[in-house]
Amino acid sequence: MPKLILEDDWSDYDDKKIKDNRDRKDFACTESWEVEYLVSKIKRIYPKYPETSIRNAISSVCRSDSAPHPRERFVKRVMEILRR
Repeated sequence: MPKLILEDDWSDYDDKKIKDNRDRKDFACTESWEVEYLVSKIKRIYPKYPETSIRNAISSVCRSDSAPHPRERFVKRVMEILRR
């Protein structure tokens, strides 16, 4: 399930992270644009999930896992929560 999201095109996300001199492989919960990016990506690929559920899953992983948040692991954890 997270495979579709992780294999999707992240180039615009990566480009913005690189411009900010940040590691593109880490997800920053404190950056609202990153949260919005992930919400819209999940919503586009899995429209059955309500936006509030996606945001709650992201918030849950942000609270339970310590930073830095490796993107692949972070997305997998978010999707695990959504599948419950």
